[in-house]
Amino acid sequence: MRKLIALLFGVLAVTMTQSAMAQAAAPANSLIEPGRAKGSISIPSFNRLLAEKPTSVHLIDVSSAREFATGSIKGAVNIPINQLEKQLDNLPTDKPIIFFCSTGGRASEAYDTAKLLKPELVVHFLDAQVQIRPDGSPNIR
Repeated sequence: MRKLIALLFGVLAVTMTQSAMAQAAAPANSLIEPGRAKGSISIPSFNRLLAEKPTSVHLIDVSSAREFATGSIKGAVNIPINQLEKQLDNLPTDKPIIFFCSTGGRASEAYDTAKLLKPELVVHFLDAQVQIRPDGSPNIR
């Protein structure tokens, strides 16, 4: 009987954890509007996320380390596209992930890689040109 109760509590804990993770992702997901390309986020939606809830998503800049060093979106983590496949198991699962780069090309490739090799991740990409202004703010178009 004790084993059965312990098993039930274990199942309940897993279910509650999954539910909490889904709820944590829900606020960001409600702000994510699709862009033109499959898997992309629209520029207005991305800008709203940055302005209103920047911590509700994980921003991953897939530019080279040298490009990243010259400036990136505040709070972004750098995983160069040529290292992404090796890092997939280390990607966070508690919030949606948005890949971006300077033109959108590598971000699209990152999205495709993640969807193919780790389909359980909630991923999107920014299909836009991203430039960092001298004051550190992004210019996205």
